[in-house]
This record gives sequence, C-alpha cells and structure tokens, in this order.
Amino acid sequence: MMNRTLPWLAAVALVGTLHGAFANEASNDAAPSPERVARMKAQFDKRFADADTDHDGKLSRQEAQKMPRVARHFDEIDTGKTGFVTKEQVQAKVMEMAGERQGRK
Repeated sequence: MMNRTLPWLAAVALVGTLHGAFANEASNDAAPSPERVARMKAQFDKRFADADTDHDGKLSRQEAQKMPRVARHFDEIDTGKTGFVTKEQVQAKVMEMAGERQGRK
C-alpha cells in the first residue's frame, strides 16, 4: 500500500505545499490520475524555472520570494547552508513534510 501511496502523496504534497492547496487534496482518499500528477509536476517545474531568473538551476533567497512557501522554509530547505536551494532540495523537503502529514492521520 505504501508503495502505491507514496508517488501520489509526493505529487499532491509538492504542489499543495508550494501552492497552498494541500488541505483540499489530502482530504481526498483517491489518488490523482497520472495526468493530474504530470500536470502538478509541470506546474512546479514551471514555477521553479520562472523563479530562477538567472537560470542557474537553483534559487537564491531573493529568487525564492516568487515561491512564498519555499521562501518561508528557505533555511530548512537549504540543508547545505549554501544560500541557494535546488529543485531536489525543495522536493526532499516536500517529501519530508508529506511524511509528517501522513503520520498525523
């Protein structure tokens, strides 16, 4: 069950955490369709790319302001304390938060 749940939970959490819609999605017991998951990932990728104004594949604290939830959790996401966050770091934080939310159910 966990293997089936994790991918959709990650996708829902990723978009929900970054767009403020997690509560609505988390209350739905049905996994989103693969098409919806793909759309959510594409939305995240686009928002990250739009925020990455210097196109270096990472967000500075200033660039992260265009993604308010990333900005709010910037210090937690920037685990290497480099002053930048990567897409992978953001996704790892989202997965961590999704796991915490799943544990509270």
